Amino acid sequence: MRSLFARCMALCVVTMFLSSCATTSLVDSWRNPDITPAKRYHKLLVASIGRNVNERKVYEDVIVAGLRQQGVDAVASYPLMLTDNGDMAKMLDKAVKLSGADAVLSVQTTMIEQKANVVPGYPDFWYPPAYHSWNMGGYYGTRMLYEPPTIIVYSVATLQANLFDVANRKLVWAASLETSEPGKVLAISREVARLVIQSLVKQGLI
Repeated sequence: MRSLFARCMALCVVTMFLSSCATTSLVDSWRNPDITPAKRYHKLLVASIGRNVNERKVYEDVIVAGLRQQGVDAVASYPLMLTDNGDMAKMLDKAVKLSGADAVLSVQTTMIEQKANVVPGYPDFWYPPAYHSWNMGGYYGTRMLYEPPTIIVYSVATLQANLFDVANRKLVWAASLETSEPGKVLAISREVARLVIQSLVKQGLI
């Protein structure tokens, strides 16, 4: 029974750890102090920078939907840009003109790290512990309680979000975000959209 209890406890610890890892957080944000007075932007072109076209579409569509719910006019960049390996800067400039946006909100994954967490095991010991009380039947009737350590490997991605003013082409606002399980594109994009939009609203930029 005690061995079964130990196994259940170890499983609970692992499950709790995996659940706690599935999070996205805003690590830091910055606003350009040289751009005064504060300017509120009304139409944003959302550009997800990356080679995976499908992931790019998901991020852009989710962020655009979040901005529109906030009452901000927003346009995804991928319908306005070619998907080949052309000059990205020129294609972005063309997308800005076609969209009529007054700011560009870009999102990019800048780094993915592999991390590990060790869930301690249970040391091996015998029950009952008093050697002099053992007899042959008691010895073989006991249970060894031992659970080896569990190593959990997971990925942590760092994302960068930037807001550029179209008129002067300056960086207005920037934020760094961290997320686990970056492969869950739809779930992570929703969290990124929520955190980015909250920060932009707080800064009075949208």
